[in-house]
Amino acid sequence: MSKLRRIAALGLTAVLLGGCVPQKVAAPEKTEEIKAEEAKTEESQAKNEGKNEGTNETAATEAETAAAIATEITGPVEITIWHQYSDQYEVWFQKVADEFHAKNPDITVKLQYQPADQYEAKVMAAAKADDLPSMVHSAVANMTSYINEGALVNMDDYIYDSTVGYENFDEDINSGLNQMYVPWGNKRYAMPLFLGGNVFFYNKTMFEELGIEPPKTWSEVEAVATAVSDKIGKPGFGFQIMVDGYMEVLTQAGGEVIDLENKTIGFDSETAREKITWYKDLINKKVARLVGDDKHFTNPFANGDVGCYVALSGNYGYLATAVGDKFELGAAPLPQEGPKKFVSLSEPVFAIAKTNPEEELASWMFLKYLLSPEVNAECGTVFGALPASTAAMNESVYQDFLKVNPVAAAVYEQRDSYGYMPTIAGWYELRTSLDKALEEIMLDISDMDTALAEARKSAEAAIRK
Repeated sequence: MSKLRRIAALGLTAVLLGGCVPQKVAAPEKTEEIKAEEAKTEESQAKNEGKNEGTNETAATEAETAAAIATEITGPVEITIWHQYSDQYEVWFQKVADEFHAKNPDITVKLQYQPADQYEAKVMAAAKADDLPSMVHSAVANMTSYINEGALVNMDDYIYDSTVGYENFDEDINSGLNQMYVPWGNKRYAMPLFLGGNVFFYNKTMFEELGIEPPKTWSEVEAVATAVSDKIGKPGFGFQIMVDGYMEVLTQAGGEVIDLENKTIGFDSETAREKITWYKDLINKKVARLVGDDKHFTNPFANGDVGCYVALSGNYGYLATAVGDKFELGAAPLPQEGPKKFVSLSEPVFAIAKTNPEEELASWMFLKYLLSPEVNAECGTVFGALPASTAAMNESVYQDFLKVNPVAAAVYEQRDSYGYMPTIAGWYELRTSLDKALEEIMLDISDMDTALAEARKSAEAAIRK
């Protein structure tokens, strides 16, 4: 086999230790391959609807029409993975790679640490040059650009294969992932190892002293925030990333940020404005605040300047270290209110790049190993997250972990509420425009009509490119 020229990337630190914010990736022109596939969208979606129902007949039909894939490794294969794991995360991932190699001697997984700066730009440059690594790891919103570039493998070809497939995939993998695949013609181009999203962090010691419980609905937030604010003498509640929290509140209420079918903006609807007004009122009453110059609520929370806030579950490591033994740290599921239960999944996902048949098979085998019950359960305990596999969630090692980690317990409790915000090209610009509008409204820099009109203009231009 010729010497590999490709590299793979992980880039997890932003999610695991500080939260994941989508990074801008230049929107590519669609390839002829993608254009041809789009012409078959209706037929493809009809097939996938049957597949999502778990019918063996549809899976068989897909297998007959799928592109030929390798189902056997015939010689040494090396997949190189650039990553941003550090400390115990890097140790664990190397251990798993070594275990996989021991079970599959012909497949070598090379792990190479890479800095985060300009990571997505490097991946896009490689995609445009047809020089992607064996596997890439990125925020879901960015994957759409790589798909449009025709650079990623449709993993359905492997998932439903009778020889190397994932048995009972549709039943075992969290159903919230299905929302991720809709904009991709219901094709599975990417997969997370674990799931996580916003949770409600709170000073458990303070809450017990005040005799209050974490809010279960957004309507309960004001009373809780007021009690905390009276206790500390300053605004006691906030969203770490307001735009993401707002989009979750809006989605739960039955609103939508964007109508995918018509590509129209929905973040300035009547429902959307009601939710903006709700949080603006909390700020005006001085029981809630923006993160502002603090950039992150970790230190204000640890210092007692904020009593509770909404942030990604991956912040737990930082928080636990900052809080130390000052007080007991608590975590609860994200409040829910409205016709739709919803927590936006935040973790980056794995994708397999188009390289050559055996390299693609080796990548699939490694990903499948990472999703196997024992490995995936251990992954959940290392990263303090929810394993993507239901079988892994039921492993005793993970169930024991839930008893000692409050964030994992909160993530587990909201496991049936997970879903994805729309994974479309232009999402980065849309989200950025909305974030700017919300900040201007909350800080009285602009009125709601003006701010949302500007955001709509920018967002519409981005998604219609």
